[in-house]
Amino acid sequence: MIWSTVYIKGKEGFEREVIHQLEKSGFSFLPGTEEQGLSLFWVDHLAKLREFKMAIGSKTIFTYRLRFFLSLEEAEEKSYARNSFTLDEEKKVKKMEEWERLRRSA
Repeated sequence: MIWSTVYIKGKEGFEREVIHQLEKSGFSFLPGTEEQGLSLFWVDHLAKLREFKMAIGSKTIFTYRLRFFLSLEEAEEKSYARNSFTLDEEKKVKKMEEWERLRRSA
């Protein structure tokens, strides 16, 4: 099998949950190490990023605010770029933050 690298960045502690979800889904992957604040995963080079994300699950992705990169260069580029959200995107982020506050207080 030929492997491709996917880097993930998110809230502290996400790695354990991502690995759990991937194992549960049966998705082929190899966990790697952490590099420059990014967790490294190897996936089958024929797998699409969308399939990888679906195996992890939307709940985990949103809970840990996961961001996915296909190279270190892409991750660095995005981290230096300013967060320029549209008004609609800003409203959605605020709504998600409110949901998380309510979930924690329940």
